[in-house]
Amino acid sequence: MAAPSTSTSSEACNSVMFWTHDHEAILCREVVNVNPYTTKTRSTQRSRMWEKIADNLNKFTVPKFRVDKRSVRDHLGILVYKHKKKLLAEEKATGITPDEPTELENLLDMIIALEESGEAELQETQGTASKKRQYDRAKVKDVRLTAMEKLSETKKRGSSEDESDDKPKREPRSGGDAIEQSTNKAFLCHGYFCERIAEESH
Repeated sequence: MAAPSTSTSSEACNSVMFWTHDHEAILCREVVNVNPYTTKTRSTQRSRMWEKIADNLNKFTVPKFRVDKRSVRDHLGILVYKHKKKLLAEEKATGITPDEPTELENLLDMIIALEESGEAELQETQGTASKKRQYDRAKVKDVRLTAMEKLSETKKRGSSEDESDDKPKREPRSGGDAIEQSTNKAFLCHGYFCERIAEESH
């Protein structure tokens, strides 16, 4: 006996639909056509795609559908689970030639492939974004390191000049020294704030 599906949509309210082979084949065709697996799992975009599939199915008059996005997603999950279980049993069986796949089984194979492909593409996209974040952090660190090196070189020059003077004197800083020190501080501040901005933006 086919599995029943309840719906909370206004059109399917207080109704029970029994899934037949025709219902399941049409469901799988719609899933392949819309392909919700191009969006992130549990995202608003994927939820809207399941809703679109349910709306398309409810427009059929023969066979008649009374479904919502949840019942569609849940019933497809049952079909995919049973199909994977059957394929695993056929792989373990020896000396048995499996029957020719039906249209529904071919559609389920396509859905499984679409889901696996979608997950791989999303992981690759997330990996690319992660690499970009690492590159941005490394770039900020390079800027900060350069500023620190410049400051260190400035201090070494000042120390060398003090040691070569027979009578160390404390003289007022010239305008050039003040500008150089301000420049070094600017480099440090730039590196610090760049790093803070990069961390906050990710």
